[in-house]
Amino acid sequence: MRHIIVVGVLYLTTFIAAQAQDAITALKALQDKARAEMPITTMQNINDELRPHDIIYMPDGVGPFPVVLFFHGCSGRTLSHEQDWAARLNSKGAAVISVDSYSGRDIKWEDACNMQTMLPWQRASDIASTVNYVKTLEKINGEEIYLAGFSHGAITIWSTLVYASDETAPVGLENWPDGGIEGVKGAFMFYGSCLEPWTVDVDATMFLGDADIYIDEKICQAYQPLHPNEAGNLTIELYIGATHTFDHSKPNASNVEAGSRYDPIATNKSWKTIQKVMGLRD
Repeated sequence: MRHIIVVGVLYLTTFIAAQAQDAITALKALQDKARAEMPITTMQNINDELRPHDIIYMPDGVGPFPVVLFFHGCSGRTLSHEQDWAARLNSKGAAVISVDSYSGRDIKWEDACNMQTMLPWQRASDIASTVNYVKTLEKINGEEIYLAGFSHGAITIWSTLVYASDETAPVGLENWPDGGIEGVKGAFMFYGSCLEPWTVDVDATMFLGDADIYIDEKICQAYQPLHPNEAGNLTIELYIGATHTFDHSKPNASNVEAGSRYDPIATNKSWKTIQKVMGLRD
C-alpha cells in the first residue's frame, strides 16, 4: 500500500510539474513579446512616475530602521490593507514604504489584472528602483530591506529574483540596474506562484491558501523540491481554508467579488513568520 501511495504522489507531482512547465512556457512567450514591443525607459523615468505616490510609514524613534517595501496586487492600492501591515511593522520598529505602480502611469487595474499592461516582468523595475531609492533615506537601514508582494506584487517579486540571478534587465530597461537589489535580505510573497527557478541569495517565504481560486498551491509544492541549492531558502506556508487576499481585513470590491474572505488566523500566522524572519523585537 505504501508503494502505491508513493507512486501516486510521484505521478501527481510529475503531472503538476508538467502543468507548471506549460504555464511557464506560455508566460515566457508573453514575456518575450512584451520585451520586443515595449519601449525602453530609464530608472530616472521610473522614479519620476513612482516616488510622488509613495506612502512612507515610519515607526517612532531615530532609526535607522529595517524597511519593508510593499507592492500591491493587480487590483491596485488598498489603503486599509497597507495600513494594517504598516501598523504591525511600525509597532515592532520597522518602516514600510508602499509603492503605487499605477497612479503615476494612468493604469487601469482591470488592464493589469488581464495582463494587458504593467506585466510583472516590467514591474520588476519598480522593485529595483525602490530598493535603490530607500538607501538614500536617512532613517532607513539600507542593509535591512525586505520585499512584500501580494498576488501580482508577489509574482513581480519572483520575477525580480529571477532577473537578479543573472542580472537580466527587466522588460522595458536596457540593462540590469546598478545596485540591483543589493541590501534585500528577504522576500514575503502572498498568494503568488512559483515560476522559473532563481538562484540569487535571498531567502523567501510564500504564503498560500488552499481555497484560493486564482492560485493553485500545488504548483509551488511541486516546485519546492526542485528549488536550486545555491539560491536563498524558499519556505512555503499553506493555510487551510484561506482564500486569495486572505489578509485583507477590509477587502476592496474586486476582492469581495472574487470570493475572498478575511482570515485573521492565517494573517496572524503569516505575521508571526515575518517577525521571526526579520528578527523583530517582541
